[in-house]
Amino acid sequence: MKLFIEKDYDVVSKKTAELVVGAVKSKPDLIFCLPAGSSPIGMYKVLVDMYKQGEVSFRDMITYDMDEYVGISADNENSYAYFMQKHFLKFVDVKSENVFYPDGMAADLEEMCKSYSESIASKGGLDLAITGIGSNGHIAFNEPGDKLIANTHVVNLDETTIQNNSRFFGGDMNLVPKKAVSIGMEEIMKCKLFLVVASGKHKADLIKRTFENTDIDPMWPVSFLRMHPNCIFIIDEDAASLTDIKILKKYI
Repeated sequence: MKLFIEKDYDVVSKKTAELVVGAVKSKPDLIFCLPAGSSPIGMYKVLVDMYKQGEVSFRDMITYDMDEYVGISADNENSYAYFMQKHFLKFVDVKSENVFYPDGMAADLEEMCKSYSESIASKGGLDLAITGIGSNGHIAFNEPGDKLIANTHVVNLDETTIQNNSRFFGGDMNLVPKKAVSIGMEEIMKCKLFLVVASGKHKADLIKRTFENTDIDPMWPVSFLRMHPNCIFIIDEDAASLTDIKILKKYI
């Protein structure tokens, strides 16, 4: 693992966007696994600004969404496919035929997941992916359990995940889907560059557990990134505030 500690969320977003742009310039047709949620919104804004200023083009890039709710269509404002359009894709020059996302309304979800994984593999796997860290240590929607699933799969969302995501559904947990589709841990571990972003005091305990506990624990899925050959954490000072600085310095 490698670590960048930045001043605040805005600088985290800028640094993450710069790493993305660097990767795109090195390989314009890279396979980019797009994250949803609150953590990457600032990054998407910077990427859109950089595109509008002529600093980067995404025309040859291929995108795969990292996850999606089951039972929500792509045109639903709470879907992650909708999120990607709202915050990024509709503002840049990614070709529509190069945009892929899990179909949360598929009649046969297992077959859809299989096809999604096969599509990623057929293009040589993911070049770049970004995620935040869930309050239970999940990455993408790979929830804690006695085992983790290798490839794209249907997930029963953890109660804590449902509770945390209820803020996007007006605070009503009953409106949050109970299942989702997520890329799997093998797809994550084979990704050529994997970025993790975290900012704010509410992430400090998560960063402390991730960096101070050296166990590889399926009950804390983010711990598997210790084994990733090219994983970078970009966090802010608040997120780093509870972790022993001597430990953090090992990764800077």
